[in-house]
Amino acid sequence: MSRRPSRAEMLELAADREKCAARSQRAAQSAREAAANPANSDTTRRQAAATIRIAENHARDYREEAAALRDGRIPGEDW
Repeated sequence: MSRRPSRAEMLELAADREKCAARSQRAAQSAREAAANPANSDTTRRQAAATIRIAENHARDYREEAAALRDGRIPGEDW
């Protein structure tokens, strides 16, 4: 049986998940810009557009994990 993370460890993990969410949100913004840039090829713009939702979903998932960790829950165990 593995030990449960301490409160400090869970808060550290939550902070890390928030950083991951911010990184994913930046990736979504970058993809949005690439998709809207007429200097990019049609293929590049389509590929960029396809990644926007994926990056936004990742950001949402990371934020949900961070919230769970801050609440003292372990993501995936109690969902």
